[in-house]
Amino acid sequence: MATITLKGREIPLLFTAWEMKQVGEEIAPFGKAIDMVTGRDPENDDKTDKEKYGSAEHLSAVSKMIRIMGNAGLEEAGETPDLTEKFILRAVRPKDLAMLVNECMNALNDGMASEIPPKEENGPVDVTLEEMNKKKEAES
Repeated sequence: MATITLKGREIPLLFTAWEMKQVGEEIAPFGKAIDMVTGRDPENDDKTDKEKYGSAEHLSAVSKMIRIMGNAGLEEAGETPDLTEKFILRAVRPKDLAMLVNECMNALNDGMASEIPPKEENGPVDVTLEEMNKKKEAES
């Protein structure tokens, strides 16, 4: 899981379909939201829109994305999901903005890559039962 550190606090970033919905509601439709967070020029994916990067719109999109994914990660970790946009932007130095955007993209890639693995169970594992289940799944 991608993580960032804000004012000494490690924040895990989680991206699932729920966070995708929140991004669409709070920032913009998903594709446009990605352009807004990365500062990309929608006309040319290889270029940064220098007029928008660092603008109020860009910083708002980045802070909302971090708040959405950070609060999700904190909640999943059993911590209080208490991030606010003000806290996030006060904790970020402009020189660190690109690194934070990169970690957001890593979390998005993790979330889009595959299904969420089940939580591991503590205790003994029945290897024979696992093999039988794998065979059943392969036959299906």
